[in-house]
Amino acid sequence: MLILVQVDDRSGEVLGNALEELMRLGARNVQLFASVTKKGRPGNVLLIDLEEAREQEVGAYLAAELGAWGYQVLAAEHRHFDTVMKQRSVTVACGERSRTFSLPCKFFSQDGRLLRVKVERDDVEAVWSFVRGADDVCSTDTVRSLLEHEVRRHPEAQELRVRLC
Repeated sequence: MLILVQVDDRSGEVLGNALEELMRLGARNVQLFASVTKKGRPGNVLLIDLEEAREQEVGAYLAAELGAWGYQVLAAEHRHFDTVMKQRSVTVACGERSRTFSLPCKFFSQDGRLLRVKVERDDVEAVWSFVRGADDVCSTDTVRSLLEHEVRRHPEAQELRVRLC
């Protein structure tokens, strides 16, 4: 199910907390968009992807915390990929230095075919901090791409070695 809710008088701090709370309440995903409401006033729109069984609890939160007067349930056919979190031990070599990182990796599949591997931003930044000791112009995008590429190339390997510089 996809819920659309308009919020017109909450601060960024409250909305930021709401994103986290909605995920805790069982939302699969939450998107927040800035909008302009009647009379040119600023507002926000939340799109909340969740299972129907969670609607009542999420609806109560929207009213109590965000002051929503109601919400829209949008007709949508969701196509969710099979997603599995797997821990991988990745040794990153950079020049003469190396360090092993324990990385939780998300594996996205469809009908048994691996589509993508994703490493979370915090983990990319940890590896990037190590790499910057030897290569101060290496970007987080480069680190993410190389890590995800190597894990995707060897999806069954529990331990990997990646040279980043």
